[in-house]
Amino acid sequence: MPTPGLLLLLLLFLAGCGSPPQVNLSGEGTLTERSVDATAGTVLIHVANPTDRPINLVEFEYSAQIPGHGAWRGRHAGGMVLAPGFDRMTELPVVLPVAASEGTRVHISGSLHYLDTSTIAQTLAEWGYRPTASFAGRATMRAAPLPAGASAGTP
Repeated sequence: MPTPGLLLLLLLFLAGCGSPPQVNLSGEGTLTERSVDATAGTVLIHVANPTDRPINLVEFEYSAQIPGHGAWRGRHAGGMVLAPGFDRMTELPVVLPVAASEGTRVHISGSLHYLDTSTIAQTLAEWGYRPTASFAGRATMRAAPLPAGASAGTP
């Protein structure tokens, strides 16, 4: 039979583990720069807070890969507090092989580290517990739009 202390710890843990944020790839990406060594871009993701408390989005850890090439690993600050019931679109920067071009399909997978703002969740965070929400999907890269007044033939 479990001791009352273990039951209390279990209840505190479960109370601090509300619904995680929902993270989904939009399926869209933009190529922004190209060098002789690599291609840079961004991938659009959607983050939603299904809870009744604000959630602090701390950090995204993820990898991006195109078929036939190794994975690139990235980290990006979450940098926002998501209000209860709200959602937001945000961009994750990616570095791809120089072979990446418009129409390239990129596989992205990773996790979002977040903190619930409840007192119990804050206590668990002080003890080192960092909840995560996993995500994975594909994005099709497109070229960045030209600046206003520029044409495709303008250097």
